[in-house]
Amino acid sequence: MNLSFLKLHRSLLLILVVMLTSVLTLTLSYGHYKGHSQIDWFDVGGEGGITAMTLLWIFFILLSRPKGRVTNLLFSGLAIMNLSMTLDFIDEFVYYSDEQAWLSTIESIPAPFGMILMTMALYHWHQEQMTINQQLRNRERFYREHQLSDAISGLASADYMKSQINRELNLLHHSLHGFSLLMLDIAQFDRFNRQFGDAEGDKLLQEFAQVITLNVREQDLVCRYASDCFIVMLPNTELAVAERLSVSLVSALEAFSFNSSDKAVTYKQKVHTSLVAATHRDSTSGLLSQLHQKLLTNKNLHGHTA
Repeated sequence: MNLSFLKLHRSLLLILVVMLTSVLTLTLSYGHYKGHSQIDWFDVGGEGGITAMTLLWIFFILLSRPKGRVTNLLFSGLAIMNLSMTLDFIDEFVYYSDEQAWLSTIESIPAPFGMILMTMALYHWHQEQMTINQQLRNRERFYREHQLSDAISGLASADYMKSQINRELNLLHHSLHGFSLLMLDIAQFDRFNRQFGDAEGDKLLQEFAQVITLNVREQDLVCRYASDCFIVMLPNTELAVAERLSVSLVSALEAFSFNSSDKAVTYKQKVHTSLVAATHRDSTSGLLSQLHQKLLTNKNLHGHTA
């Protein structure tokens, strides 16, 4: 449990201690013990539990929030409500003489003010959360605008993949196994775009990306590298295992049927692949160059154009 925020609220904790000490001193000084037989222990349990819970709420608010207006309002509302509850709880054990009967009368007065403060606090807390959510949306937009994700496919971008390849190369000395990279290329994608239009091409890329994502492992990273070219990073995966995963993935992609938006076209794509396993001597640019050259070789071998 992180108690660092509590250090920021020493003054509020002091106020709470002083308030509770004052209430206990005042009521016990003027009150007279009812006697064991007159105490309703059922009420003691209920009212004592509520009093203890409000103190626990105060503790968790101070434990989890920084200093500020919302924190002060939450604390004030709960502390004032706790004052009413504490007075009500102590009433189960003591009674007051006629001269001190005002102590019983005022026990319910603070509670409405506490509720008002709590309502204000919750409203401002809501506003605070709306601001935080907007900041998170802005941060997501920042990542998209700075090309950490691909706008069409929703996958990681080429720049992000390069940074992760570089990271894996730096960690290669500490891994039990190396990592492999698989490049996937949609055959005849340029011709598909010319025939059916860019909008249908984007739709094909989106669905292609979804099929890849559904058929890789949780630890694998998929990116749209360029146009109709995708790269899958396979961490802690040797070449023999990567080859089996590649065959399975290509089978899933070539079995998938793309339907155009107007349902007039059904298209099954052919997929070109290349695969490399990283070594300690490789660089990010070197690995990507190997992938590209192997892909060109495989295309020429099968007599297909890009």
